[in-house]
Amino acid sequence: MSICSTPSLYSHSDRIFTVLVIRLLNNLTVIAALASAAAGATISGKVKVPASTESSSQPGSGYSRGVYSPTHKSSGENAGHTSKKAVNIIIWAEPTGDIKAPFHKPAKKPTMIQQNKKFVPHVLVVQTGSVVDFPNLDPLYHNVFSYSRAKRFDLGRYEQGKSKAISFDQPGVIDVFCEIHEDMHAYLLVLDTPWFTSAGTDGSYELKVPAGAYRVFAWIPARRSEPVELSLEESSSRTVDFSF
Repeated sequence: MSICSTPSLYSHSDRIFTVLVIRLLNNLTVIAALASAAAGATISGKVKVPASTESSSQPGSGYSRGVYSPTHKSSGENAGHTSKKAVNIIIWAEPTGDIKAPFHKPAKKPTMIQQNKKFVPHVLVVQTGSVVDFPNLDPLYHNVFSYSRAKRFDLGRYEQGKSKAISFDQPGVIDVFCEIHEDMHAYLLVLDTPWFTSAGTDGSYELKVPAGAYRVFAWIPARRSEPVELSLEESSSRTVDFSF
C-alpha cells in the first residue's frame, strides 16, 4: 500500500520565506544600483556664445569640394545662439588616463531625418560606434554624403519613405550635406564618451558623470573650446563655464 505524503506546514512556510528573501535581495540590488548611479558627480555651468556662429556677409551658401560656406540662408541659421529659436551648444566629458568610457546603447536609434529640404536635427550627437539612420520624409530624392575626415560616405539617391544607415566608428565633427540640395547642411558630432549634454536656451547646462578624472569640452557649430581638466569625487560638484 502506497502512502501519499503531503508537504508539511514547515516546508510550505520555508518556501514562502525563501521567495520573500529572494525578492528582498533583488530589490536591494536595484536600490544599490540606483544609489550608485545617483551618487556620481555633477558638472554644471554656463556657455557664452557670440550673437551668431554661422553667419557670413557673402550671399548664398553651400559647399564646394566638401567645404561648406554658411550664411543666414542655411539650415543652421540660428545655430549657436543662446536664444529660444535654436540652441546647438554641446558639452561633454572625456575620461582621462587609461580609463575607457563604456558604450551606452541609446534607448532609441539615433536618427537624422530629411524633411522640408532640411536635416533634422541640425546637430546630432552620438557616441563612437553608433549607427545612425537617415530617413527621407520629403516627396523627392535626397543624397546624403560627407567629405569630412572623420567619416567620408555617400548614401546615394533615395526616395521618400526610404532610409539608409551608416556606422560611425571614429570620433570627430562630420559635416553632412545633400548632393542634390546644396543648402542642406547639418553636423554630426561623434564622441568617445557617453557623457554629453546640450545647453539650455540661456546657455546653462548640467552633466552627471561617475567619479573620476575628466577633460570637459564645449562645442558650437564649427568651434570647440579648449579642454578643462578636473577630478571629481563621489557626490561632488564642479562649476565649469565656457566662453566663445
